[in-house]
Amino acid sequence: MNYFFNKYSARMNRLIPTDIYPVQYGEEQCTPSHDAGPYIRSNFLIHYVYNGTGILIVNNTEYRVRPGQLFLIRANQLAYYKADSKNPWLYRWIEFNGSMSDQILSIFDSPILTDDTDNIIGNALLELVKNGDMRFERLMQKFWAFIASLTKNLNSSYETRSEEYVRLAELYIKSNIHVKSPVNKIALHIGINRSYLSRLFKKYKNVSIQEYIIQLKMQLAAQYLQNTDISITETAQSVGYDDYHVFYKAFKKHFNMPPSDWQKNQHSGIIFAPNDK
Repeated sequence: MNYFFNKYSARMNRLIPTDIYPVQYGEEQCTPSHDAGPYIRSNFLIHYVYNGTGILIVNNTEYRVRPGQLFLIRANQLAYYKADSKNPWLYRWIEFNGSMSDQILSIFDSPILTDDTDNIIGNALLELVKNGDMRFERLMQKFWAFIASLTKNLNSSYETRSEEYVRLAELYIKSNIHVKSPVNKIALHIGINRSYLSRLFKKYKNVSIQEYIIQLKMQLAAQYLQNTDISITETAQSVGYDDYHVFYKAFKKHFNMPPSDWQKNQHSGIIFAPNDK
C-alpha cells in the first residue's frame, strides 16, 4: 500500500485486540489537484478535512468534501479522491480494521459525515495523529477516545439506554486499560450509580465489571510478554499494576502459570489458553 506522504505513522500488528484496531495514521497538506487512486484497500479508512476542499468518488458518485467533514472508504471498496486545484485540503486520516468496524461505521448513511459535535471527532483524531509514534498503551488510549467520539451520538445500534451504559463503560475501560480503573470512577465518568453499573455489566456481559477489567489486562499483558522485549515488571506497570505481586497472582490465576513460565513457553512455541471459568 503506497501513501504519498506520512508526517506521522504507526503500524500495529498482533498486539492489537481484534475487535477494532489501528493499522496506520497520518496527516497530509495536499498540493493543488493532488489525487489518490482509484484504489481498493483491505482496511477501512477515514479522512477528516480540517482546511481546504476536495472530491471523493465512490460507487460512481462524486462528493464534494469541506472542512469539518469526514469521508469514509470501506474495506474492499474502489475509491478515488482529489484535492481542489485552488484550495487543496489538509486532512488527517486513520486506517483501521476489526470485527467491530461495521457496527461503528453504521453512523455513516453515506460516505460523508459532517462533524456536528463541536469538532469532538476532529479534535480526537488530531490528538491521536499529533503524538506520532506512541507506546502501545498510549496509542490505544488515543484510538479508543477517537472511537468514542465517533459513537457519541450513536444510539440506534443499542436497544436500550442500559446497553449504551455498558458500551460506554467498555470504551472507558479500553481507553484506560494501562491505568487503574475503579468501578466508581467508571460509573462517575458515565454519570450513573456504581451498583447500577455493576448490575448492568453482569446482566449484559455475564461477568462482573472487575472480572472484565482483569481479563482485558491479562490478555494485554500476555500479548506484551509474547511480542515485546519488556520485562515482566514493566509489563505489570503497562497494564496498571503498581504492585508486581498483585499482578503475578492475577496472571497465574488467569493462565494457570506464572508470567515467567508463560513467556518462556510462548517463545518456545507452546500455546496455552487462559483459565476459562
